[in-house]
Amino acid sequence: MPIFGHGVNYSAFSIPIWFLGGMLVLLVDARRCKMAGHRKDELVAKFSGWLNIALGVFFLVREWVV
Repeated sequence: MPIFGHGVNYSAFSIPIWFLGGMLVLLVDARRCKMAGHRKDELVAKFSGWLNIALGVFFLVREWVV
């Protein structure tokens, strides 16, 4: 619901969370899985980390265009 002509915009909060979440998964979780020798878990962590970063880029570009 608009208040004083402005709507609520959650992208200012969600886009940095996508980026930070992806970076944390790549830097922490994927590295721990690699050190423990869990190859499948490492691949899933890398995929989810890059997916988070890609979604952050997508929503950031969407905000600029729209």
